[in-house]
Amino acid sequence: SIKRDQKDACSRIRVPMAKFAGSAYAPAAKPPPSTVRVWVLFAALVGYAAVGWCVLALVTAVIGDPLTNYLLSTHSNAVLAVSSFLHVGLYAMVGFVVLTLLYRVVVEETAHETEQRNKKLALLKRYDANWEEDVAHCEEVMRVGSKSFFLATWLLPGWMRGPSLALYSFCRKADDDVDEGDEAGAANRLERLSQRLKDSYAGNPADTCVDRAFSACVRAFEIPREIPEAMLEGFRWDIERTQYHTYSHLVSYCSRVASTVGAMMTVVMGGRCAVMFARAFDLGVAMQLTNIARDVGEDARNGRIYVPEDWLREEGVDPKELLANPTFTPALGRAVERMLARADYLYDRSDAGISMLPRPCRPAIRAARLIYCEIGNEVRRKGLDSVTSRAVVTKRTKIALALQAMLEMVRPDRPLILDPVLPECDYLLQSLLPLCTDNSKNAAANEPSASDVMA
Repeated sequence: SIKRDQKDACSRIRVPMAKFAGSAYAPAAKPPPSTVRVWVLFAALVGYAAVGWCVLALVTAVIGDPLTNYLLSTHSNAVLAVSSFLHVGLYAMVGFVVLTLLYRVVVEETAHETEQRNKKLALLKRYDANWEEDVAHCEEVMRVGSKSFFLATWLLPGWMRGPSLALYSFCRKADDDVDEGDEAGAANRLERLSQRLKDSYAGNPADTCVDRAFSACVRAFEIPREIPEAMLEGFRWDIERTQYHTYSHLVSYCSRVASTVGAMMTVVMGGRCAVMFARAFDLGVAMQLTNIARDVGEDARNGRIYVPEDWLREEGVDPKELLANPTFTPALGRAVERMLARADYLYDRSDAGISMLPRPCRPAIRAARLIYCEIGNEVRRKGLDSVTSRAVVTKRTKIALALQAMLEMVRPDRPLILDPVLPECDYLLQSLLPLCTDNSKNAAANEPSASDVMA
């Protein structure tokens, strides 16, 4: 079976796989209803009704529909109106039943998997007595702070949405806390954030919705503390305005501020395989490269350059001049295209990892991948000029991509990609190996390090 093949791959893989290439914190009242939620519910109703109509159309084609024949013979508008509503309800009910049965057949979740998941979900409420209320606040944080991710979370299974909102809202607020305020106090804010992280893992989180939910999540799912600590290290690099001389140096940064989020999400979704983690790192780096390509001008105006300096110099662009006077040139555009090409390569590799996730989780991750990739396409449509304007993906396009991502539920699994983990992400994999199977750990222990292989 496919699941057995994936398990075998995890034990065969030449790892370390490692050798692979302010106010928002306060408890809030119930958040205002989200228009996204309304549209999702409406789309679900339309989808159920469409499926039900197709099923009943097949049935009536065989046995006929005397009720419809009667309604067509009557001239009572009231009867016709009521029957129309009843037909829609019938279509929706039949569609819901059919899709529910199909879902259960496709997912094939074992009793053991269900039991383990339920235990972790019970721990969430044990560690955070106000779990439901805190997650509702995290949802509001994400609705405002990251619209693309917020849309993708609606495609997650119900049990996964709360933990994902808890993780991502903490990362979002942590990033905002470090960036907001004067630069002189940034180091102190980061130090306080580091202490909050330690307290969260110790079971004594700060008395805020975000911190309580995050603490419950990392403890219930046993997320290694080294992962969010690496994220804080990436924030420190931002504070210090680290210069990225090479592409490898930049990927090291991306692994800290983006792949760490992918690693935590993969753990929550049940990832226990080095191959799966490696592909999650690929997706995180690709998304961050896309962000950088989109924000070249904005970053330069804020005194930061993330495009590798050696790439800029190869194109004849002086980094100091770009900082002093951010201006788009064809040479800078070529460097941006080079970054987008690297991102596209990693997006393609990450697709195989999406196929290794539990099937109900795939549409959400696929949607996030498609939306971020579309950001890069928008940059290209603007002539690679990310200095004078910022590429934006319209809401209509996001919804279309989210619907496209739903096909992951029924799409055959992609072939496994056993390419080595990015060397710059090797340290993340090492911290996650205790969660992997024994075979994976033994394989990793018997292999040379990523730096040795990739040198």
